[in-house]
Amino acid sequence: MNYCDKYNQKTLVLSHFDIIMSQRYNLIKCSCGFSFGSTKSKNNFCTKCGSVSNLKYVKSFENAEELSKAISLANIPDEISQELISKILKKESRSSIAKENNNNVLGGLNLLKKATDKDGNLTKKSLDKILFDEALVDSSSEFLIGQAEVQGFLIRVNENTWNWLS
Repeated sequence: MNYCDKYNQKTLVLSHFDIIMSQRYNLIKCSCGFSFGSTKSKNNFCTKCGSVSNLKYVKSFENAEELSKAISLANIPDEISQELISKILKKESRSSIAKENNNNVLGGLNLLKKATDKDGNLTKKSLDKILFDEALVDSSSEFLIGQAEVQGFLIRVNENTWNWLS
């Protein structure tokens, strides 16, 4: 290495992680109607028909998960797209409500109160039923009951039953 190379030039070295994180994820639509993803800006080909021409760049995403969702939605047949999209949005909404309820003591308490019988008893089975009925499958009855116990709202009566303290 000569003096110039050794002391005056700086080399930019990106780690594998930096390269992956700086990558753009592109949604591409082929003239055959199929949408697919690519990280390349050139030399793409349709993964369905193999075409390399008539490919249209649609949108770029920051991560592979967002691209995956966009590809799925783009390839839904028109006949069922609105119905399926509304179901997906409804599920995502319920999922975010479940996360809020798990993180929000008051939201979780409302679910616990719904699951309480007329005698003031709360069971894991009754809470599981409420969570299922409300489609809050991401919520955990054990977590909600545990949080209520720690906060001093519930006391365990036996293995599967709790009573309200206040």
